[in-house]
Amino acid sequence: MIAKGGKNKMDLSKYQYIWGEEKPDWALVNSPYGYGIVNIRTQMMLMISDDELEKALIRKMEESGNAKYDSIVDAFELNREVH
Repeated sequence: MIAKGGKNKMDLSKYQYIWGEEKPDWALVNSPYGYGIVNIRTQMMLMISDDELEKALIRKMEESGNAKYDSIVDAFELNREVH
């Protein structure tokens, strides 16, 4: 998914699902480039083309207590043992 800026680029209300009803599915995942917004259920990343919008969304997610992971491996539980 790609979110673009625009004349209403700081209207965070259309992204409320990220920290609202779908909060358990959306998390912040650390990378060498900073935090990414990832749906850990669908393994989809929300790409933000506007730096200010991305910062505002990350800040809102942090304030709302969304999960944060140190890596994509941790977020998707790729390091768990399979029996």
